[in-house]
Amino acid sequence: MAVRALMCLLALPAVLASSPPCRYIPGDAGWPSRRDWARLNATVGGRLIATVPVAHVCHKTGPFSAYDEGACEDLVEAFQDAGPETLCTVPGEIFNPYWQNDSCSPFTSPWAPCRLGNRAVYSINVTGPADVQAGLKFAAKNNIRLVIKNTGIDYLGKSTGKGALALWTYNLKTIEIIANYKSSFYSGPAVKLGAGIIAGEAYKAVHEAGYRIVAPECGLVGVVGGYLQGVGQSQLITAYGLAADQVLEWELVTPRGEYLTATPEKNKDLYWALAGGGGGTYGVVLSATLKAYPDGPVAGGEMVFRSQNTTAFWEAVEIWYNQGPSHVNSTRDNIQFIVGNDALTVLCFVMPDQKGSAIDHLMATFIPELDRLNIPYNYTVIEYPTYVDSFVAYYGDLPYGTLCPSFPIISSRLVPRSTVLDKTANKNLMNVFRNITEDGNWFIGCSFFSVDDSPGSIRPPHPPNSIHPAWRDAIAYCNPQTYVGYNWDDPQKTLEMRQRLVNDLLPALEAATPGSGLQNELDPTYKGDWKQGLYGAHYDRLLEIKHKYDPDHLMYGLFAVGSDEFVLDGRGRLCRA
Repeated sequence: MAVRALMCLLALPAVLASSPPCRYIPGDAGWPSRRDWARLNATVGGRLIATVPVAHVCHKTGPFSAYDEGACEDLVEAFQDAGPETLCTVPGEIFNPYWQNDSCSPFTSPWAPCRLGNRAVYSINVTGPADVQAGLKFAAKNNIRLVIKNTGIDYLGKSTGKGALALWTYNLKTIEIIANYKSSFYSGPAVKLGAGIIAGEAYKAVHEAGYRIVAPECGLVGVVGGYLQGVGQSQLITAYGLAADQVLEWELVTPRGEYLTATPEKNKDLYWALAGGGGGTYGVVLSATLKAYPDGPVAGGEMVFRSQNTTAFWEAVEIWYNQGPSHVNSTRDNIQFIVGNDALTVLCFVMPDQKGSAIDHLMATFIPELDRLNIPYNYTVIEYPTYVDSFVAYYGDLPYGTLCPSFPIISSRLVPRSTVLDKTANKNLMNVFRNITEDGNWFIGCSFFSVDDSPGSIRPPHPPNSIHPAWRDAIAYCNPQTYVGYNWDDPQKTLEMRQRLVNDLLPALEAATPGSGLQNELDPTYKGDWKQGLYGAHYDRLLEIKHKYDPDHLMYGLFAVGSDEFVLDGRGRLCRA
C-alpha cells in the first residue's frame, strides 16, 4: 500500500503541471474514451458506476429516458414524502434542487429531455484507500473534475459537478468502539467511524456500547464528511464542544495520493485544517476517530408561547434572546427553537445528566415575563434515561429520524453573545427577525448554546483546530428558512424566495450581527464575504495548507478554501480563474 501511495504521489504533479485551463466535460475532445473508463473500472474491481438519474422513469426523451408511469408516480410521492431519503443512497444524485436544475426532474413534462446536467458522470464505490488513489490519479491524468459524495445532503453542491468523477464513500460502513483510547491529548472512550456512517447508525452503535457522541441532528447526515470537517453542530455541543472539537484522528488520502493519518501530533497542519476548515478540499477522509462520553439521563422538554398582540410578542422574544446567555453559560444545556411571526416554539430542551427540575430553574426568570405580558404558554418537562431516548423523542426513530431537511430554502448566521446582551443591538436584531417572519412565509430556526473554550470552560479541552473563532463568541446559530421547501410546481416562485433571502434577509441579518460567522447551511447564490463568514481569521493559513497538499487544485467545492481560484464557464466546465 505504501509503495502504491508513493507512486501516486510522484505521478500526479507531472500529470497536472501541463493541465489545460478547464476540466474536460463530455463532448470535449479530451474527454476520456470508453476504453479509459473500462480500464478504471478494472482497476477498482468493477466498482465504477455510471450515473443514471433517478427520474429517468418520468421522461420520454433524452439520453436517459425510460418512461414508466407507475414508477414515476411512486418517485414523485417519494420526493414529496421522504425527501432526501430518496437520493441519499443513489450515487451521482443531487440533493439540492438548485444543482439539479430540472435537468431530469420527476416534476417536469415527460417530454422534457432527461440529461445528466450537473450530476457526476461516474462514481467509484469506494471500499478503501486504493480506490481513492485510483480515482485521484484518473481524474488528474485525464483532466476531469473530481468530487466526493457520501449522502450528498449538501446545500452548496460540493458533492456533485458537471463532468465529474465522484468518489462515493457511502459504503464505508465501519464502526469501532475503543474503550480506552490513549494519546498525549486524550485518554478515554472513543469511536472510529468509517466515512459512510450516518448519524443514526452512529448513535445506535455508541448507545448500545453505553456511550453518547456529538453528531448531526438529522439521522441521514454522514458524520465524517462535510458535517465533521465543517464544524458540526449538535444538541450536545454545550456539554462537550463542537463536533470538530471531538476529532482525535483522521484517516485520509491526500489529493496527491498519499494515504496517511492526521492527528494533533502527526501531520498536525492537516489535522488542524480538517477540523473545522471545510470538507472536500484538503483530502478524501476515509474515517475519523472521535471522543465518546458515558451515556446517562437527559432532562428534556418543550415550550410554546403565542400572541396576536404583536408588540407584546416581540417584547417577549427580545427578552428570550437577552436571557439566552444565562440559559447556557456555565451549563451543559442546549435549547432548540423556532421563531415565527406570532409564536416561539421550543422544540427541545436538551440538558444532559440533569433532572427535569433543572429546566424549571432555567425558566424561572422567563415565565414571569410571559405572565407579565399576558402571553399564554404551554410548557412541559420530560426526563429521558439516555441521550438516544431524548434524540428519538424529538427527531424521530433511528436511523433516519424526521428532522432531515426536505429541499429547503435556507441560510444561516451565528448570533454573538455581545449582540443579545446589548439592549440596542438586541432590539435591532429583533426588528430584523420581525421583518423576516412577518409575511408568514419564513421562520427562523435557532439553538442557544455555548462553546466558549477559554480557561475555565466546563467543556473538555481539545487540540487546536480551525473552527471559526466566531463560534466561541456565539450564543446562537439561526437559520432563516421557508415553511415550504422547493416549489416543484413553480420553480420561479422558489427563485423569487431565494432572491429575497440572498438580497434582503441575509444582508440585514449580517448587519445586525457584525463580525460574526456562518454555518454550512448556506444558499449557493450567497453574495456576501464567504471567506470571513465561514473561516474568519483562519482563512490565510487554511489556504497555505490547501496549496501544500493540493497544489494543482484537484479538489474543488463552492465556498471551499481556494475555490475562488476556479470559475465555472458557460457550459459548466470548471476553469482556472
